[in-house]
Amino acid sequence: MPTFDDILRIHRLQRIELQAWIEHRWVRPRSGTGSLEFDEADEARIALIRELRQEFLVDDDALEVVLPLLDQLYATRRVLRKIEAALQALPPALRDEVAARLRSEEVR
Repeated sequence: MPTFDDILRIHRLQRIELQAWIEHRWVRPRSGTGSLEFDEADEARIALIRELRQEFLVDDDALEVVLPLLDQLYATRRVLRKIEAALQALPPALRDEVAARLRSEEVR
């Protein structure tokens, strides 16, 4: 797992910047052997924050709003994938009935 210094180098961040993100709890590394360690989810989040800040000029106040909304969106997508998998496991006739009911709900 990458350490704090690895992340600074890989993502071209300033130390104070990454420290602030950790303090805001936007990134939650684990304590490793003498250093903080970041997993794949942390790295993806760091890349997202960096992109939002640098490419879209999203400031810290806006990030406080945007990041929890993105977390909710990703959680919803995970749930929908589970529902889709459960529906695919149903017998075809039942799957067709569920699909028909969902279509009828769209009209209302």
